[in-house]
Amino acid sequence: QLIVLVIPPFRTNQNDQLIPEPDASIQSVDVDAAGNLVAAVNNKGMCYVWNMRDGTQQTSRLVPLMKLSAHKNYALKCKFSPDSTILATTSADQTAKIWSVEDFSLQKTLTDPSQRWVWDLAFTSDSRYLFTGSSDNFARLWDLESGTVQREYAGHQKAVISIAFRDTVIG
Repeated sequence: QLIVLVIPPFRTNQNDQLIPEPDASIQSVDVDAAGNLVAAVNNKGMCYVWNMRDGTQQTSRLVPLMKLSAHKNYALKCKFSPDSTILATTSADQTAKIWSVEDFSLQKTLTDPSQRWVWDLAFTSDSRYLFTGSSDNFARLWDLESGTVQREYAGHQKAVISIAFRDTVIG
């Protein structure tokens, strides 16, 4: 099955159709809060990043920026942090990975001995913590500086495959 990534710039009548790997399916797409970058992960563990800007203006086409071999197998989710400095990816390889947007270097691999497929993630508004949901029926809150679990949320009867979280920064 071929899934095509379509990014419509709403200010124009143009759109981009991207097929990074014809024999792979896109599993997740995200746009950073600053509106500069688009990321997508596929079922082969690859992460692609495109630039949407050429300095001061929006480009008419997405420009390939980075191709990361993010995970050993099936990547499930990608998401930029609210401050646009981090890209997080999750996978069937039982990890979540934290990438620096500055140079797309791997900063941390978040893993827990009981963790299974990591399906989804959500950042706190200050970009310091990350929630993940896993097939082991747990949601976890990770401190991104230390890479450690701060809290586990148990009691789920099945895999935690979707997470929604919202907080506000006071001050």
